Amino acid sequence: MKLIIFRSSKGDALLISHPNSNGKNTNVLVDGGMKGSFNSSVAPYLNKEVKNKNEHIDLLCVSHIDDDHIKGVITLMELIAKWRVFNHHSKRTNSTANVSRPKVLEPPSIKSIWHNSFARTYELGEALPRIANALQNIEQMTANHVNELVLDKVNHKATSIKQGITLSQRIRPEQLNIDLNPQFNGSLVKCNQSTISKNEHKIGKINLSVIGPFSNDLTELKKDWIEWEKKHRKTLESFYADLSITALNQPLSIPQVSQLLVNSGSLGDREDVTIPNLASIMFLAEAEGKSILMTGDGHSDDIIKGLKKNQKLNQNGGLHVDVLKVQHHGAAANIDKKFCKKITANHYVFCGNGTHTNPEETVLDVIFNSRTGNISEKSNNAEVDKPFTFWFSSNPKDDLTENQKKHMQKVEGKMKEYKSKKRNFDFKMMPKNRNWQLIEL
Repeated sequence: MKLIIFRSSKGDALLISHPNSNGKNTNVLVDGGMKGSFNSSVAPYLNKEVKNKNEHIDLLCVSHIDDDHIKGVITLMELIAKWRVFNHHSKRTNSTANVSRPKVLEPPSIKSIWHNSFARTYELGEALPRIANALQNIEQMTANHVNELVLDKVNHKATSIKQGITLSQRIRPEQLNIDLNPQFNGSLVKCNQSTISKNEHKIGKINLSVIGPFSNDLTELKKDWIEWEKKHRKTLESFYADLSITALNQPLSIPQVSQLLVNSGSLGDREDVTIPNLASIMFLAEAEGKSILMTGDGHSDDIIKGLKKNQKLNQNGGLHVDVLKVQHHGAAANIDKKFCKKITANHYVFCGNGTHTNPEETVLDVIFNSRTGNISEKSNNAEVDKPFTFWFSSNPKDDLTENQKKHMQKVEGKMKEYKSKKRNFDFKMMPKNRNWQLIEL
């Protein structure tokens, strides 16, 4: 089994690949990163290493609907649609349509998708797309009027909804016709509390054990989301006579934007973790004695809870895996010392490029100390003294903003300091001239 880490801007984009008995690989793509990084990094790899080998994306998992995970996926869907149109007309000798060849390389086909869209649970039906379009207009307008922090709030509480709807529409039978959550009969992907076997799903030779989200959490998230949507529907209709994507009748002033954000309230049950992050699809992938723990932007407590439910923890409540995709780009709100002592890995993967100072230095310290620190810090797992590596999806020499570059330089400096202290530690920044890194297990 192998894991490909893509250069994915501030987001996540990873591919799990494992050989089948027919000589082909089973491919599980987890998230797509941002639009630009998808086109420059993910798409070329998928074309060369998957499509050109006559393989497919057997499963596309969208961990959650934040833009740094789903935008690349939506870009992928649009690219598939463009290539279908181009291929259709290029094969017809009598076609009079002037269809240009897409500029981005053709991707492989997608057999199925895991995607939890709360749009499927909304009570507002046909009104929802209009609301989502209006929310996008707010995002575009605020980019010119308010600071990054306020815009982030809009993105988390508004844009994610629109993106979830967009993806749900693209994969419908009348459009791209991609099988949605087939292992769950089209319902939400979740960790089942009653039957462990319902959490285990085979994709080729890869066994996926779903460890989150839990169904009771989804019920609460659904309830909160509907209440948020109802409140915004009334607010937005008071601002706009026509909620179309092409018309913005009266631009909002900064005070009005601020009031809209205040009225939106908190949707999550944790102060520092957003509701889409808490709803992340998380799973443990296992094949032929190798394991990869995919955590999305989930929270430490939920990961431990899901692993315990699936009886993956040892008698001391710990687990050692080959690869841990560190949750939420290494943000401090999602991880703690207790988690790092319980869950250890040969390879720790950090997706991010310094945006919001992710990966955070405190997180790097906590994980490093869980392998090398004193008795109170160090894990009790038997594998604690094995060699381990930190992998990064970016490089301080990349084309970054000043703040991103400064942070990634700090990260690289810290890695060099770690390595000077411990011989069993290594680190891999994304090579400057490459768009992906490979962990071969």
